[in-house]
Amino acid sequence: MKRLIYLFAVLLSFAATAANADVVTLKNGDRVTGAFVSEKDGKLALKSEVLGDLSISVDKIATFTAEKPVALLVKGGKPVEGQLELTTSGEWKLTSTGASQTIAAANVEMILLATEYEALEHHEAKPWKDWKGNSTLGYSLQRGDQDTSNLAITVAAVRERPAGPIFHTHWRTNFGLTTLLAHATQGTTQITSNTLDTSVREDYVFSPSNFLFVIGALDHIGAQGLYLRETAGGGYGRTLINRGRTNFAVLAGATFVHEKFFTGMHDQTAAVLVGEKLGIQLSKRVRFDHNLNFYPNLSNTGQYRFDTTSGLTANLSKRFSLNTSLIDLYLSTPAAGSHKNNVAFTTGVGYAF
Repeated sequence: MKRLIYLFAVLLSFAATAANADVVTLKNGDRVTGAFVSEKDGKLALKSEVLGDLSISVDKIATFTAEKPVALLVKGGKPVEGQLELTTSGEWKLTSTGASQTIAAANVEMILLATEYEALEHHEAKPWKDWKGNSTLGYSLQRGDQDTSNLAITVAAVRERPAGPIFHTHWRTNFGLTTLLAHATQGTTQITSNTLDTSVREDYVFSPSNFLFVIGALDHIGAQGLYLRETAGGGYGRTLINRGRTNFAVLAGATFVHEKFFTGMHDQTAAVLVGEKLGIQLSKRVRFDHNLNFYPNLSNTGQYRFDTTSGLTANLSKRFSLNTSLIDLYLSTPAAGSHKNNVAFTTGVGYAF
């Protein structure tokens, strides 16, 4: 008797699942059951407990009805919400509060669940949320006739609202930090060389590809005799490539710079800012990133500086990776006795957040 009751309960469970599932009837007569995810570019995304994630061409579907309310984005129009049905003529039918309307498939930008659409469109987050980026920690130690220790820390992070089905103007925060600490001892001689390069850039993204920005930066580069550099400025940027594996953006603007050297010399100048940022996903696990900022001096023509970083990231897991970077901080007129280039090659363990 207990077995019969158990079997009956299992059958009821399966029946309830089937009743709540979305059913796709194909033109060849086959039926596919699952949960509706979205529709875009003529592809219906369905999640099946048995078959996993499915993508079905709409032109192969005879009929389809979604159990949960959806939001349908019309090309050049406002979103429409309601119960979704694909008619035998290949058009989408939406029903809301007893009224129905039919929309041609060619006029549909995207369809997704109403709850997901509302969450994306009305996204609000605390200041410490929505950050994405990675940090790297590297350390080396040598003991012998010469004792050396080197510590490298880098952080690159961006805070931006999740991409929604409809573009909204928004703010984007970019934060970068590079710290290189080196100390060497041989006999009674000690040498210390520290570098700190940090910046915050706030972007106002007013279209999918264009943004205005303001930037602030602080630099300390011991190898160039630079005690402190303060940079503030702003300008315009544009994303030229943003697809799949490749992202490429350029920016240009003007900055005001105040520099103080260990010799006590001060310098205040205006400079142009020209920059670019490139990211390429070389494979599923390996990524290449490169950025360059070039500052021609307007106050003292012929003088300039640039900072550039190129790095490879090899993912070990979802969060951890092995990172290697080449960093070059160049100043055309360093303090007397200092080198123009401050080049560092770093390796370390990275953490993505």
